[in-house]
Amino acid sequence: MLQTIVIGNVGADAQVNNKDGREFITFRVAHNDTWTDQAGQQHSTTIWVDCIMNGHPKVADFIKAGAQIYCSGRTSVRVYSSQKDRCMKAGITINVDSVQLLGGITDEVPRRLYDSNGVQHDVAKWYLTDTKSATLTNARGDQFTTDENGWVYPIKEDTKPANDQGQNNNQDGNADGSPSQVY
Repeated sequence: MLQTIVIGNVGADAQVNNKDGREFITFRVAHNDTWTDQAGQQHSTTIWVDCIMNGHPKVADFIKAGAQIYCSGRTSVRVYSSQKDRCMKAGITINVDSVQLLGGITDEVPRRLYDSNGVQHDVAKWYLTDTKSATLTNARGDQFTTDENGWVYPIKEDTKPANDQGQNNNQDGNADGSPSQVY
């Protein structure tokens, strides 16, 4: 068995696909390598890895373009004819067994949220918290919800009730009400 680990950035949002009644998600990860040759000149290459994950895990909603990600799984290699370059090329595909979101600027969920009583709940880098089935807010008043397993999801503006302004339960804010640290 070939096992591969790739750490890189997601090229485009994960796509949910269905074939023969089986659901799966696909996404591409770009891994960049840089090195310096003997002449002191720096070089860089990008290797694209196609990733396939069986089922439709909730983490698929968080695999967005630009997110840094860690994936591991069984590897397969394919050879194909490139219409653009008119030559034979090889590609790598990982059947993903394990995935972790490593964070970055594309995070939709802050690391610190507060419940309606002002109690702080820390969110792990893969959007998991200790509280279950609750509505939480961040320091800016944005709302998030947790499911029965503790996975955290943002509540989109268009799904909030019209009279809901969100509450700022931040205990760490500045005197003017602005947060001292958002994430």
